[in-house]
Amino acid sequence: MIEDEDVFIDMFGGKLAQDGYDMTFAKNGAWGIREALENKFDLIMIDMVMPAMGGEEIINKLKLEESTKDTPIVVLSASVDDETKEKIEQMGITAFFVKTHIIPSELSQKIKEILF
Repeated sequence: MIEDEDVFIDMFGGKLAQDGYDMTFAKNGAWGIREALENKFDLIMIDMVMPAMGGEEIINKLKLEESTKDTPIVVLSASVDDETKEKIEQMGITAFFVKTHIIPSELSQKIKEILF
């Protein structure tokens, strides 16, 4: 989970961990890219507004790398307008969720559907 705000790490990441997912957290985009390239993750969750590297750049880099190009990417963001959301969806992500419109248990269920 590439997310810089503790409240969302605790809320969404905490629920996913509680539901049995092994979570790794990165608080900026550069750190997230490094983690993704050094580890094999089943799914990468990204916030769009991040320090050190924004979500679009993160997605582009992940899609260009052989080791991560096919890894499902879920965007969980609150700061995106409809035009940007459409652009992001065209980048080959698996799913897009608005933080303020999804509850942790619903996100956990959606992740389960993506992975299984």
